[in-house]
Parts: sequence; structure tokens; C-alpha cells
Amino acid sequence: MVTTRSSLVGRKKLTSLSDQVYEELRNSIICSDLLPGEKLVELDIASQMGTSQGPVREALQRLERDGLVERRARSATYVTSISVDEMYELFSVRTSIEGYAIRRAAPQITPEQCAYLENLIHEMEEAGKRNDMITLAESDMRFHRYIIEVAKSAGLLRLWITLSSQIQRFVVQSHPGHYDDLVHLGTRHQTILEALRQHDSEGAVKAVQEHIMLIWPKISF
Repeated sequence: MVTTRSSLVGRKKLTSLSDQVYEELRNSIICSDLLPGEKLVELDIASQMGTSQGPVREALQRLERDGLVERRARSATYVTSISVDEMYELFSVRTSIEGYAIRRAAPQITPEQCAYLENLIHEMEEAGKRNDMITLAESDMRFHRYIIEVAKSAGLLRLWITLSSQIQRFVVQSHPGHYDDLVHLGTRHQTILEALRQHDSEGAVKAVQEHIMLIWPKISF
């Protein structure tokens, strides 16, 4: 279900144990190793990871803020389920956040920053060829987050981060069933990048918002 201490201690020394537990649990939820409705017991997780309950408790609190777990009666914690209606609302909010951010980013983005985005598209395409949806989704989220970072708005970034874990889980678990060619999930970012290279603010807004909502005509409510 989760990894052992031996795999955790190999991570960056600067990363706290709480951060490491958080990442392990987050990845397990996103990858469906931990399923909706599954109960998470602090003592059990601490034992599996070879740590005390403190870092586990902190990690679960962060996951609750992400919307990936919920605390119920008597402090029991469970993996949340994915509601299609709720996800549609989150994607709609996402279009506003990223639309505003990319309008700010387009006039100031540099060729070097565009090259970084191009590399992320390449990573997505290569992951798609391997049918590696996990890596593809990670590069996808980095692509969109980086645009917000270029916009230099800490407020927008904080808002986006609160949605990102739920969005990434939805992408990993739903998109492979709706796209025969996962490579297309990477290449379709090119329209966004080309608008940024042209410093076309309105074109970039249109491209990113259309991109974000492309999945929804394929999904039944």
C-alpha cells in the first residue's frame, strides 16, 4: 500500500519526514493504490513507514487540505471519492485561475521559459508513448504550474495548488479511458505554447481555457 522506511530515507535529506510521508500517501491515492473510502490509520501507516505518528498526522492534515482525504467521526480518516459534478466545478474554477495567470505571463515570458515548457511537452509525449500516465500527468501539472509561476502571482499559485492534487488524481484515473493515444495529451499543449511565444495574451487565454475543458464533452454526468 505504502512504501517502507528504506525507500523514504533515500529521498533528499532536506525534505522533512512529514513531507516524505505526504508524498507517499498522495501518490498512492492518485495512482489508486489507496482507493476511495479506504480507511487510513495513523498507527498502521507509521509502522509501515518506520516513523512516529507525528509526521503521519501532519501528512494527513495536508492531504485533507488537498481534498484527497476526509476526517470523520472519532478522528478516522478516509480517502475521498471523486464526484464528476464536483470535478467539473473545479475544472471551471481552474479555467479562471489559469486564464488570469496566462494573460499576465504572456507579455513577459522569455525564450528560455518557453524552452522549459517545450521540454515538458516532450516529457509528456515520451510518457504517452510508454503509456505512463503517472509521469505524463506529473509533467502536465508542472507545465500549468510553471505558467502561473511566470505570472509571478503568489495568490493565484496558492489557489491553484489547493486544486492541483484533486485535478491530477482525476486526470490519472479518467483520461486513459477517453484517449486511445496518450501522446495527444502532450502535443495538444503546443497551441498554448505557441500563443505564449507570440506574446499573444488573449490567444493564450483562449488556448489554455479550451485545453482545460477538452475532456468534458467525453464524460457522462
